[in-house]
Amino acid sequence: MKCFFAILLFALMTATSSSAQNVIIGEKLPDLSLRKWLMDFEPNQAEYTCYLFYHSESELCRKSLMAIKPLIQNSAPQLNLVVITKEEYADAGVTLTEHLDDYVYVSFDLQGRAFRSLEVNFIPFCVICDKKRRALWCGNGMTLTQNILDKILTTK
Repeated sequence: MKCFFAILLFALMTATSSSAQNVIIGEKLPDLSLRKWLMDFEPNQAEYTCYLFYHSESELCRKSLMAIKPLIQNSAPQLNLVVITKEEYADAGVTLTEHLDDYVYVSFDLQGRAFRSLEVNFIPFCVICDKKRRALWCGNGMTLTQNILDKILTTK
């Protein structure tokens, strides 16, 4: 009986973990279909892009953005940050406007296409990819450090 419960627990844990984000390091990301940009600022071409899936009411998302932003500024112009939210401009646009700069952009994913294409179920979630859209790193943005970022940017 204990063996049965152990197998059942393992099966449930596997099923739960398989419903998390669908990003495989080294694989190409699907097209995120980002069309609507805060203040019509679209990202400049950069060698790497960091996508942060975000919600303005989440304290963890705000902390993640504040942790990532200095890393992006230290790595510019090699790296852009694109904050992706499903919220309307009235809800998130005002608070996110203060973060806009030459390397930080905000996209409104009102229909949730980007969230669905990567199966993002938990936020904050962050993905770094190269200009060929190959995933190089993913996880909670608060766990991204300068050392990790330096390794990503110097490894070809």
